[in-house]
Amino acid sequence: MFRVVLVCLMFVSFAKAEDVYAIFNAEAIQDADLKLAVSGIVNEIFVDVGSEVHKGDKLLTLYSQDLEAQVIALEHQYTFAKKQYERYNRSGGAVDRNTLDRYRSEFKKLEADYNYHRVMLNKTILRAPFDGVVASKDVDLGEGVSANSTTLFRVISKEVKLVLEFDFKYVSKIKVGDTFDFSIDGRKETMSAKISKIYPTASTTNRKVKAEALVSGVIPGTFGDGYIRIK
Repeated sequence: MFRVVLVCLMFVSFAKAEDVYAIFNAEAIQDADLKLAVSGIVNEIFVDVGSEVHKGDKLLTLYSQDLEAQVIALEHQYTFAKKQYERYNRSGGAVDRNTLDRYRSEFKKLEADYNYHRVMLNKTILRAPFDGVVASKDVDLGEGVSANSTTLFRVISKEVKLVLEFDFKYVSKIKVGDTFDFSIDGRKETMSAKISKIYPTASTTNRKVKAEALVSGVIPGTFGDGYIRIK
């Protein structure tokens, strides 16, 4: 009798603990192909493949000496015109309204020109969009680059996620927080991660649902399979 009860309890336990097979691809949480919005000649390169970068770090600059000189000249002209307008504006009736409006128009035009050229100068600098690692570099010093057409660097975050795929019929059983035991293709050891996100739709081509799990110690681009342990 004791054996029958024990077998029944084991059966109930196994029935509750169902495993769902899933395949996965490892991806960086943030992944960016970086281009420049302007054309030019590469003047400086500050990083290489494998370099760690922080958000805002300079990766590359284009030759911009002429543009820098323009910005400096426009800044002086704009500053002078603004002070001149403000001086006459404070002087009351020292100048007529038409003259005052002309001074204001001149200083506003110079302000717009200065801001435009300053923005264009900033576009000659390529910066890291987030903290991460340089995954690829496709540019050399002295090389000409075209606006928005040449991928110069690929930067990925250090944080990695597994993007899982499993049969849609299990979607109601799988919850955020469930454990995913997996192995990477070509490696024997088993690793574990927690489900952090479940996609709300299934693929129309293979009827699979996707989920995500955050991991460490996994290289983006690797893949494998495993089992989601349903609680």
